[in-house]
Amino acid sequence: MQHRQDRIDLAACLRLAARNGWQRGVDNHFSLAVDEGHFLVNARGVHWSEVTASNLLLADHDGNVVEGEGEIEASAFYIHSHIHRTVPHARCVLHAHPTYSTALGCIEGGRLENCHQDALRFLGRVSYDGDFSGSAFDDGEGGRIAATIGNGNIVVMAHHGITVVGETVARAYDDFYNFEVACEYQLTAMASGRPLAILPDDVSEKLAAGMWDERQIDFHFAAMKRLLDRDEPDYTH
Repeated sequence: MQHRQDRIDLAACLRLAARNGWQRGVDNHFSLAVDEGHFLVNARGVHWSEVTASNLLLADHDGNVVEGEGEIEASAFYIHSHIHRTVPHARCVLHAHPTYSTALGCIEGGRLENCHQDALRFLGRVSYDGDFSGSAFDDGEGGRIAATIGNGNIVVMAHHGITVVGETVARAYDDFYNFEVACEYQLTAMASGRPLAILPDDVSEKLAAGMWDERQIDFHFAAMKRLLDRDEPDYTH
């Protein structure tokens, strides 16, 4: 089995996403580039709780499955292939419809506000795509979505979901997890009917750099994989 550690990490990410309730049916898709021409992606129709290192597909940028059994869902191919080809820091790409960050994209002018410390880590790293035109079933839509990322890591896709990219699976998972939590805090506060207590821009900018520790990213993902090793060890098979 080629790219064994990459397969294990991406399978773990998908299993954890299922645990966290980020999956919708058997839709949505995560991928990981293994070289300039190929990426791993979950197969169409496989529930994320069923994903293993060996049942991930290895695909090329023409949509061919070069290793594994199954097919790539069309929007998975168009979104992920374009992002991997055009966004240098997007080695790992996570696209899903988690409850709170997706709900943010269902609000007119919905934006993550600096009302909690967890939001500060995303200052300047989030873009908002308001040009929904249906599922990404062609090169034009895949390329348009890729272009919205810029130098950031997260795209809130209006009427759709979110896409998170990172240099590693651990980083992408950690950003996805914490962005969803930050959105949960904000939307829960908004549900009170009281105005959000938003930090001033100068305070937010001053505090943002100290809101996260690079080491915590790897610690977080390693800890979550230990839980899988205990409870769902077959993900490595």
